[in-house]
Amino acid sequence: MIESLTAILIFACVPTFGWSDVVPAARCRGWPAFAGHDGMGWSRQAAKAVVGACAVLLSTMPAAHGQQALAKLVIGYVEIEDDPRYEPIRTTERIILKAPHRPFAGASVGVDDAAALVRVTRTALVLERITVAPGKAAEAIATARKESGVALFLLDLPPDEIRAAAAVLKGTQSLAFNVSSPEDGLRRGMCAAEVVHVTPSHAMRADALLQHLVSRKWRDVLLLEGPEAGDAAVAEALLRSAKKFGVRIVAHQKFKLGNDPRDRELNNPALLTAINRDYDVVIVADEGLEMARHLPFRTTRPRPIAGAIGLEAEAWHWTWDRNGGPQVNGRFQVKSGGQQMSSSDWAAWMAVKMISEAVVRTESTDVARLKQHLVKAGIEAGGGFDGGKGLAVSVRAWDQQVRQPMLLATPLGVAATAPVDGFLHQTNRLDTLGDDAAETPCRLDLRAR
Repeated sequence: MIESLTAILIFACVPTFGWSDVVPAARCRGWPAFAGHDGMGWSRQAAKAVVGACAVLLSTMPAAHGQQALAKLVIGYVEIEDDPRYEPIRTTERIILKAPHRPFAGASVGVDDAAALVRVTRTALVLERITVAPGKAAEAIATARKESGVALFLLDLPPDEIRAAAAVLKGTQSLAFNVSSPEDGLRRGMCAAEVVHVTPSHAMRADALLQHLVSRKWRDVLLLEGPEAGDAAVAEALLRSAKKFGVRIVAHQKFKLGNDPRDRELNNPALLTAINRDYDVVIVADEGLEMARHLPFRTTRPRPIAGAIGLEAEAWHWTWDRNGGPQVNGRFQVKSGGQQMSSSDWAAWMAVKMISEAVVRTESTDVARLKQHLVKAGIEAGGGFDGGKGLAVSVRAWDQQVRQPMLLATPLGVAATAPVDGFLHQTNRLDTLGDDAAETPCRLDLRAR
């Protein structure tokens, strides 16, 4: 028993203090007895000496290592109360088509994963949840910076709230990560140097989907667009992507919701899809899912459905089973109480992962150095971060969108990934998805010069 206790204490002491500390301490408590050890085990006197030495060192650890106490790096997770994006999507009061959830659990998994690096960085990541009323996010961020010194933020906010937050952060030594808003205007028009967009844009999703269609030789598309502003944004991205990849939009139909017989040509799936020209696939932009759920097996021609239903382009899918995906999904399910990991969950997890790895690589918590490393990692050979999707993810220098592989998924599985083989780029294949440097008005890389 004394030998087992001795071994345990040695393994506790030596990695922490080193033999140079343990040996002298042992000698002062009778270490020479170790020389009389007969080769078959520890002598009782020697064992007592080592146990005593380790006990003394372990008892003095706080004093000896007080200067290496853990530092805390606080990350503010900012969200608004009653965010309409997380309201259940219903067709009636009793039927819920989709129940979106906030990605806070994804960020929490990232913090848990980063705990393994604490011994190296001597810095513990702390996630501070900041929930505010609509329209108050920017004010809360300014308060957190001023009163608590928080300089890193995860923004789980609608587009207008992100714009307000970017205005508050402009010119400060702060960095925010957009983890849930795909709006293209945030990457193009807003063009904020203080915001990194981790969640993929509408343009990236559209490019991923149309690359897959082109690879399958399904080049003729019937596009259906709903009445919501989000539907128009998705449709605009699809039209832009179609021009980029040579996809033919044979018809662009805008539908109406309801059962009014006077609008039957606009609200009936069979009549909406009964056009003169043939098509290979139907893509529907319908964030409310009311039309999308009625399309499969109700089109005039037997054609696959993509977009809001059927085949979707996502940053993540709960069935992804490669590149460590099952492990990430498993940790998330434990943390979230059994929820399925979504694209926004992945974005929140990835944002924290990028922060923690940047702290390790730069050996610093200075926001300017962290940001410099995030952008630099996307330029250097072998740079980037492991996002659990194969190709390394990194930050684009021109608009600070995180370039990343996309998953083409059905409700129950991943059918393909993008970028698709055959779509080439002069520097990075991931830049075939979304806005390349020459395709966007946002050029933060040129502004920095």
